[in-house]
Amino acid sequence: MPITNYTIEDISPLIQYSPAGAWSAGDKAQDPQASKYSDGTFTLSTAKGSSASLTFTGNRVWIFGAKRGNHGLYSVTLDKTNTNYDGFSATDAFTDLFDSGRCRKANTLLSLRTSRMIPRNNSWTLTMYVHQITWSTDSTTDSKKGIQLDDKASQFSYQPANAWKSDLPSDMSGFQGNSGHVTQNKDASAKLSFSGDTVALFGAVGPNLGPYAVKIDGKSAGSFNANKQNYAAQVALYHGNGLGSGDHILEIINQPTSSTQFLAIDFAEVAAVPSSSSVSSLSSTSSTSVSASASASSSSSAGHKPIRWVQVS
Repeated sequence: MPITNYTIEDISPLIQYSPAGAWSAGDKAQDPQASKYSDGTFTLSTAKGSSASLTFTGNRVWIFGAKRGNHGLYSVTLDKTNTNYDGFSATDAFTDLFDSGRCRKANTLLSLRTSRMIPRNNSWTLTMYVHQITWSTDSTTDSKKGIQLDDKASQFSYQPANAWKSDLPSDMSGFQGNSGHVTQNKDASAKLSFSGDTVALFGAVGPNLGPYAVKIDGKSAGSFNANKQNYAAQVALYHGNGLGSGDHILEIINQPTSSTQFLAIDFAEVAAVPSSSSVSSLSSTSSTSVSASASASSSSSAGHKPIRWVQVS
């Protein structure tokens, strides 16, 4: 059976960092080797007990970051099994921090946690960098035949209609085709009707974006927060795989904590949507009347943080 890998970057709300204020966005001003990370981004913590968590459906998972001279001990919990690791390296190593090996396929919680300070070279070290998380799953879906739905596609509906605007604020750039939908109204929702087993929804994160909830087929699929230190577009707001064949509805609901926070929707990527839909193939570089040309595995505008779907066998 084919194996498909999914990769998300550190700034995706799918990775939940806690406690609040313990993690911050890294950049080249803080780290001259930031260019070693794709897009030059990473999220870091120096606080004991801080954690980064992801719930995923798959049978193998990797956490990527760095091991360096000022990095300390950490632990990873998967399927309630906790394993301790040492993030120290005398020479900088940009590598995986964790590789689960093959594990049971389930809706699984992965959690990385900083453990404790350790003395090295007359100083105390407790630093953790998270860059990417990749998970894999056995899949009957050909990721190369996935398709893309622009925010204006007929498969999207927005309720209430007057709560959503398609004129993007001036400080929101980088959307595919310069097209998106935004709202500041609490409980305003966007629904995507699709047919297939895998779906990913993309939008914006940043200082003016806020919390939201997601439902799949009317059932809660989690609560997330798009409020980030730095702005970025085309970020994975939600991903679901192993949903089962047939028709599904994804609903994203705005849950702001202040009246100034937005929810911003850009586009979706789905597997096995009927060919009659007005969409473009993920493997194509041409655009249609409703979707832009960038693919899930390509690089496009600055700040593009896609989920990369790669079929490896």
